[in-house]
Amino acid sequence: MEKTQLEMIHACLSEQRRVFRYVPDSYAIQLLQDYIGDGMAIARLRQSPYARLLSKPIVRDALARAGKGVLEPWHLELARGEYTHCKPLHFMLTLGEWGTDKHQRRAWHQLTRTGYHLVLQLNFASDHVRYLRSLLNTPEVAPFSYRNHPVRRDGDYETLAWARIDLDFASDEALIEEIQSDWVRKSCEPYHDRIYGSEAMQAYREALRPYARVWSEAILAAAVRFIRHELGIGKVFYNSFETGNKLKGLERETDLPPRSLYTELPKKFCFEPTHKAPNFLQPVRFVNYLQRSGQGVWFKLPIQGDCHDEKSAA
Repeated sequence: MEKTQLEMIHACLSEQRRVFRYVPDSYAIQLLQDYIGDGMAIARLRQSPYARLLSKPIVRDALARAGKGVLEPWHLELARGEYTHCKPLHFMLTLGEWGTDKHQRRAWHQLTRTGYHLVLQLNFASDHVRYLRSLLNTPEVAPFSYRNHPVRRDGDYETLAWARIDLDFASDEALIEEIQSDWVRKSCEPYHDRIYGSEAMQAYREALRPYARVWSEAILAAAVRFIRHELGIGKVFYNSFETGNKLKGLERETDLPPRSLYTELPKKFCFEPTHKAPNFLQPVRFVNYLQRSGQGVWFKLPIQGDCHDEKSAA
């Protein structure tokens, strides 16, 4: 997107305080709430693109309340609030930016098109940060992050993961270009044991374990919620592994992201494959080529009224 558009979003939204409470699998509640509107017959829902979510324990709790065979938003919200099988994790969401207006730098920034991305940062809540700094006996900010990545570099927050988002209000579309976490990977590197002490790092890795299990679904859930409910954009796209790597210019094996983030994770969220790129990206020459040649595959979150006839695209 253009720099001016990014600045407008920051001016409107950056000052809001965003607490994000996440329970494993609660993305299913969120997706179903967005899909059913004021309510939907369970029989119809079983034939929908979101049918696989109905087997989640957190969703089964909601279905048990739908005595008339119609699932309503309050059934889902009540199930979310009463789900006690897992302890919720607490985060703070903040906004950043990423990109360039120089075409020759597009590949370095791993952008599909020249311009800027809005970055949604998933940060640890203050209790986790206090424990981290007392355990490691250091005031250092971002000890397990690459500081040239779009993470928090100052203040009281530490970034667990982030999502890079390109969007277009006119077409009502957003593409989640990337999700990533330096923190989980870097905290496992053995040289930190020499810096902070092996006992301290062992204790911290244990504290990090619940976050490491769910960081990818938590940041994707946060990004989808932010796009739909704060930006007001209804059509949400996500890169596939092969197409995303081509568009971002990633060729070396060492540069490639974990495959599961762009294969298993979107399927988990019920994204459906499509050969049709977001409209706002179709003027990009290489996007247009991939689409015309049938080589490009993206994922799109289903909404009511979609035609679900492109499943063979995967």
